[in-house]
Amino acid sequence: MFKKTDTTPQYELFSTPSTQLGKRGSKKYDDPKAWHNQFYRNVTSQIDESIFSPLFKTGNMGAPNASIRVIIGMSLIKEGFGCSDEELFEKCEFDLLVRKALGLVSLSTTTPSLDTYYLLRRRICQYEIEEGVNLMEKCFAQLTSAQLSQFKISCKSVRMDSKLIGSNIAWYSQFEIIHNTFRHFLKGLGESRNTLLNPKLRKLIAAFEQEDAQKMVYRLNSQSIEAKLSSLGLLIYQVLKRLNENTIGYVLLHRVFHEQYEVVKGVAIPRPKEEINAQSVQNHNDPDAPYRKKGDQQIKGYSVNITETCNDKDEQDVKPNLIVDVQVKPVSAADNDYVQEAVTHIQNNATDDKIEKLYADGAYQSPDNRDFAAANHIELMIAGLQGRQSIYDLEMKEGNLIVTNLDTGEIIPAHKTGDKWRITTNGKSKYKYFTLQQIENAALKRKLATIPIEEQRKRNNVEATMFQYCFHSRNNKTRYRGLLKHKLYSYARCLWMNHVRLMIYLITTCQGTTENGSKPNFRYVKDSIMEMLCFFVNFILPNSFRLAAEKSTKYNVKLKNAPF
Repeated sequence: MFKKTDTTPQYELFSTPSTQLGKRGSKKYDDPKAWHNQFYRNVTSQIDESIFSPLFKTGNMGAPNASIRVIIGMSLIKEGFGCSDEELFEKCEFDLLVRKALGLVSLSTTTPSLDTYYLLRRRICQYEIEEGVNLMEKCFAQLTSAQLSQFKISCKSVRMDSKLIGSNIAWYSQFEIIHNTFRHFLKGLGESRNTLLNPKLRKLIAAFEQEDAQKMVYRLNSQSIEAKLSSLGLLIYQVLKRLNENTIGYVLLHRVFHEQYEVVKGVAIPRPKEEINAQSVQNHNDPDAPYRKKGDQQIKGYSVNITETCNDKDEQDVKPNLIVDVQVKPVSAADNDYVQEAVTHIQNNATDDKIEKLYADGAYQSPDNRDFAAANHIELMIAGLQGRQSIYDLEMKEGNLIVTNLDTGEIIPAHKTGDKWRITTNGKSKYKYFTLQQIENAALKRKLATIPIEEQRKRNNVEATMFQYCFHSRNNKTRYRGLLKHKLYSYARCLWMNHVRLMIYLITTCQGTTENGSKPNFRYVKDSIMEMLCFFVNFILPNSFRLAAEKSTKYNVKLKNAPF
């Protein structure tokens, strides 16, 4: 059964680093403003372990053999420092500050094993596949909500932006995608192919496995590659016909085959590249990562949308802006798909504040989002609209359309024809037509132009958040593969970013009396005193009582044996 971590462990007197370090080292180790103590106070100790209790039901995994909050804290520290798993466990074993951040105060306390760490991550992913609920997302919402409440940070104004981030996969050509997927399938099939396939197919497969896709693409011309594609498709088609859906790797191979080939009268014909969907498999190592081209940027991976608070800064109380929502979707997701989901999630899970303003760029604008914002009394502060700037300004007045040429300032008469309006032009076409949607967009552009420049600039700072999010990525690619693993990475990374912002805020507010005469913040002074008091109660007093009892016993024995 699930069991929570003991929040009040008893330590031996000389098992903590504070009692072993010198004066300077002990002072830094116990400094309440240091990152490790703030991380434990604001993150590790605040994690609600009951969120992960569904993973430890009877007959499932049993009781956890390590602290859940420690394992989650390790994930945050890993993404915060951008280190590998090997470096992470080395820090957890030998770095005293990291151990203090995780609550591993006693030197005799062992860290979770590598298998336990990986097992929890696999179970979180498997639980989302089976139940459709990401427990790490719930943990993110719980921690963020607690921090918003503790530091009294308002969510009335938020801003959002998205980032395209690549998966840790190689770029494959069409032939390499099919070839490597089939090789991966055969590797998983192993020796069972001898019983599942006939001798003729096994002989063809043996010849195929001697080929190397990368060398063939480099060596052969386009006509030879097309011939290889056709023969490879025929071989895969014959293999799929003789196997069932329960075979390991069958689903992926079946998907790749039908994405890349069209079967006509029992013959597999390669599809032209123009007919292959961008949602198709780009690499067998990460089937969830589709392809997208955005301007000059080509990505095979995912789209990450981050929403953070955006409050007016008051000189008396400069509160930090915290990330309150993170969404990860395939790279083909449109930006305007994030708005409604993000607002709903924030209102239901993060805060009781009613969102009043939402700052975003033009990609987040859509008729559905405008209607959603109006229904929820949210003011959409859009920086602009996507698309090329028209040379005509369209404005409806008293049922008539007024068309103004922005280049010349000329007002051109417009006439209604059906559900459209038209004007006479001197170009190749005699008439220029305008739809109701174009007229509404023109009115929206005029409305956005009236937004003060100070309001428009509030969205810009979210770019710094996106930069910090992918700070440890290489060539705009993460070290992970798969949608679920990218979600775990995103929640952990954003929780670390929130921790850093709170740490800077608390250090700033604890620097003593400010120039304007405001009182210093004694919160950490009080915490330090309480820590010393707890240490005195837990270690000094019990030992004093024990020594006193021993002395009293010895004294009584002496009295009993006295010669008088």
